Order: sequence, then C-alpha cells, then structure tokens
Amino acid sequence: MNNKKGLTVTELLVTMFIVGIILAAAYFTYIKLLKGFKSESSKVATQIENLVGLEIIRLDLEHIGYGIPVDETNKIIDWVNKELIFRSTLNNTNSITRGYLLAKCNSGSLDITYDGRENPTAVYISVIDTNTKLFFAAGTINNGIIENLMALNGNTVTCLNNRVYIAYPVRDSVYDGTRNGCVNSLCEEITYSLSQTNLIDRCNPDTYNLIRKVGPSATSGEPVLNCVADWKVTFDIDTDGNGIIDTGEQNQSSPPLNNTDIRNKLKAINVYILVQEGRYDADFTYSQAVDCGSKKCVQINGQDLELPTNYEHYRWKPLMIKVKPMDL
Repeated sequence: MNNKKGLTVTELLVTMFIVGIILAAAYFTYIKLLKGFKSESSKVATQIENLVGLEIIRLDLEHIGYGIPVDETNKIIDWVNKELIFRSTLNNTNSITRGYLLAKCNSGSLDITYDGRENPTAVYISVIDTNTKLFFAAGTINNGIIENLMALNGNTVTCLNNRVYIAYPVRDSVYDGTRNGCVNSLCEEITYSLSQTNLIDRCNPDTYNLIRKVGPSATSGEPVLNCVADWKVTFDIDTDGNGIIDTGEQNQSSPPLNNTDIRNKLKAINVYILVQEGRYDADFTYSQAVDCGSKKCVQINGQDLELPTNYEHYRWKPLMIKVKPMDL
C-alpha cells in the first residue's frame, strides 16, 4: 500500500503566502536601503561641493586689501544688502594675478630683484612705494625691468634712486581702467551675492545660488554654492583698540567706515550660510526650525538664517567660517 502523500492545496497556499511575505519584506527592505543610499550619496556630494565653495570664499577673504595702497578710498571690504564686496589685486581664480615683484630704482629704472609671482608671464603691474605705502604708478614688465611707468592721470613718473618698490600683477582690463575696482590705484573688485539664475533642479525653488562676480561692471558670475537659503556676514572689530575682541565687539553687522579703521581694527570676518543638503524627500521632515518673527529660521552662533517656504521636506545645513585677513 502506497502511503506517500503530496502537498495539499491548503499547505501549498500557506507556503506561498509565507514565501510572499518574506519576498515582500526583502523587497521593501531593499527599496528602503537603496533610497537611503541615494540620499546619503546626494548629501556627501553636496558636502564636497560645499567644501570647495567655502575654500574659495576663505581664500578671497584672507586676501582683502592685498596689493592696495593706504591712499585708496574705495573700501577694501563692505557688506550691503546681502552683497559682500571686497577689493584686492589678487583674484584667486586667475593665476596671472598671483604673487608680487620687488624692484629697486637704479638710475631712474626699476630693476626687478626678486620675482615672487606664481605666473611670471603677467605684463601689467600696479606699483607701490614701500617707504610711503602709497600708490606710485602703473607699469609693464620687459626683460627684468619695470618700464612705461605712468600715474593714473596719464603722466609719466620717475622712481627715486635706491628706493625699493613692490609691484602686483594685474589683468589688462584692470590696467587700462575698463574694469578697475579702485580709485587711487589698481585692483580687482569681487562681489558675492545671491541669485536664482540657473538654479539647479534639486534645489528648493525658493533658494539661491551664491555667485562670485569679478569686476565692477560684471552683470553675471559663477556659482560658488548651490541651494542657499540665506547667508550673513559679520565682523569682529577691536573698537576700543585694546588688542582683544571683547564680547560686544563680536559679530558686528558692518565693517568699519574707512580703510584705515578696517586695517587697524578689523580682526576677523564671520560668514554664515544655510544650504540645502541632498534632494526633496517626502519621507523626511526637518525639525530644527525656530521662529524668527514671521519666518522660520535656523540658528548658528546666535545668528538667524531664514528658511525658504516649503522647507519641511529638505535637509538644511548651517555652515560657518571665520577668516582672519592676512594683509591688513
């Protein structure tokens, strides 16, 4: 007698049901892990982009006033209506403007004694008298000699024998005055501001690009950071001249009024930026917002940075850098 039995229909259905539950659980776990992986990958990519952008800002702010004489009247740094404007002979994204030249006056000609430029091919230079720290002349370089010395009013000038001068390379558009950011000397004017032009798809539509414009007549610039909700710049100013930044001297809303006070009293520049990390995530709810008047904000170091509308399903990261200018 054959007592072997196969699976009954009920047993088969139960088995298929259990296997289905296991497969469904595995599928949803996989989807969740994949979604988390994509989210983390997007966040990491954003963080790397932010590091690069912050490094450009840091380098720029370290060199405010670089190569600018003491008689320049245009402010070497200012913060107005969320625009950061500063001046320097150095444009960190243009290798032609990097470095300097030391020259000694011999029989009316400026002979180069040391070339500290990264790029030795720059032709146009801004010359400063190291004795007075005043602007001396514009000029050109030819075979180890600074020649064609000319004041900003077009008159030729003669150097004083045995006096040392320092020269900073500048672009031709600065040299010929078409994009000069200074009044009594030659320099670059660089502006950081917020713009919604060419906002990338992953950004909250009410965020901005933080763009960098070079030249006083520039109408557009290059994005340094994407998906910026808000930003703020403050200044640590030694107002009483005691060499110490006291509590009341931190995070001032604007720099000193003139270049003399900027050079003597400005000790640090604080930059606060609120950026979006990753993409829109319907399963995520941002929970660190605080009330600031009629808006919602994120606080960092006592500063309120405003969130955009419909911020809830995005991740927000407050960034801060403190920069001590090198050439004040």
